[in-house]
Amino acid sequence: MIFASDLDQTLIYSIRSMRLREDRPKPAMRVVEKRGEREISYMTLHAIEILKKVADKMMFLPVTTRTVEQFRYINLFQDEIVPPLAVTSNGGNILVNGKIDEEWQRKIKVKLENEALSGEEILKHFSELANNNWVNSQHTADELFHYCLIEREMAPLDELMHFKEMIDQQGWKMSLQGRKLYFVPKAVNKWDAVAYIKEKSNREFVAAAGDSLLDLSMLEVADYAISPIHGELSEMGNSVVNKTIHRTDQKGILAAEDILNQVLHIYEERL
Repeated sequence: MIFASDLDQTLIYSIRSMRLREDRPKPAMRVVEKRGEREISYMTLHAIEILKKVADKMMFLPVTTRTVEQFRYINLFQDEIVPPLAVTSNGGNILVNGKIDEEWQRKIKVKLENEALSGEEILKHFSELANNNWVNSQHTADELFHYCLIEREMAPLDELMHFKEMIDQQGWKMSLQGRKLYFVPKAVNKWDAVAYIKEKSNREFVAAAGDSLLDLSMLEVADYAISPIHGELSEMGNSVVNKTIHRTDQKGILAAEDILNQVLHIYEERL
C-alpha cells in the first residue's frame, strides 16, 4: 500500500494556516521545517507519532508542489521520517534516496514539448493582466511551472477566471492557494508521478490526501482519497470532484491527525 500525501496544509502547517480555535487549548506541536533560524512549518506531536506508524506499515510518499530545494528544508523528512521516494515540483521530479530520477525527468521533458504551450507564452499572456497592485512577485519552479505571491483581496478574480479558462485550452492549470497563484502544465501532475512509482514498486493500493486543485488528479484516481475541510478543494465544493473524497472532521493542523488515522484504519481493514 502507498500513502501519497500532499504536504502544505495537508500534513504540515504554517502559523498562518493552523486555524486553531481560540476557545480551545493549543495542541502540543513542534517545528518540522526551519530556514536558518526562522520557523516555517509545524505538526502536532500526535500527528508525527501516527505518521511514524504509517511509514512503518506502508510506503509513505510525500507528493508536493514544492521544488526539490524547498522539500529539502523539511527537516522531519530528512532526519527522522526519511521516505526513500518523494514526488516534488507538482509531479515534475521524483527523488529516489534524495537524488533525482533521471528517467522520469526525461519523460516529463518529452510530455512538456508535446502537450503544452511554453511557459514563456503563458507568462506573456499573464503580463497583460498582472500589475504591482496585486502581484508582489513571480517565480519559476524547477523550470517546470510558475507561481506568484499576490494580494488576494486586490486580485481581479473575474479576470483570473477567464484567464484560467484560456490557459486550460493551452494545456495548463491555474490554482489559487491562499496568497499563492500557480500556473502548472497539465503534463506536470501529481498522479502521473504516483502511478509511475506504483508500477515500479508493484504496489496495488493507493490512499491519497490533499487540499488543493493541484491534488485533484491524484485524489480522483487513488483507491481511497482524503481531503481536509479547509483549503481550495473545500472552498470549491463538490462541483469539481468526480468521485467520493472523504473529508476530515477537523480543520487546520488537527486535520493531519484525522487524515493519518483514516489511512491507518484503511490499512488495517485491508489486512
